[in-house]
Amino acid sequence: MGEDEVKERVKELLLEHEGSDDPITSREINEETNLDNIGSFPSTRAVIRELVLEDQLPIAATSQGYFIIQDENELSEYVDQLESRVMNITDRKFAVQRAALNWDEGFTDEDDDIL
Repeated sequence: MGEDEVKERVKELLLEHEGSDDPITSREINEETNLDNIGSFPSTRAVIRELVLEDQLPIAATSQGYFIIQDENELSEYVDQLESRVMNITDRKFAVQRAALNWDEGFTDEDDDIL
């Protein structure tokens, strides 16, 4: 299957799964497309990302799988979930920066070993 055929097949599979009550997993998509031989399905996820960004499909992702957003409520819930993830990542970023500044071991300068 060529790239365009794979993308079209993933799109078809997703369009069969409308609403949060009928998700499809990365594993199920991969079983149909054989995109990945890695358990985390990076190529499958990349195609789904492309379908959202380029083809503008309203795809939501949850721990249960992917689905086409069906209504305003699902959209609102998914956007809230994304905003929460952004906040958690931002909190962690600042926590790591603070920890690095206060770390007793300190960081070595790359040029310290030259002298």
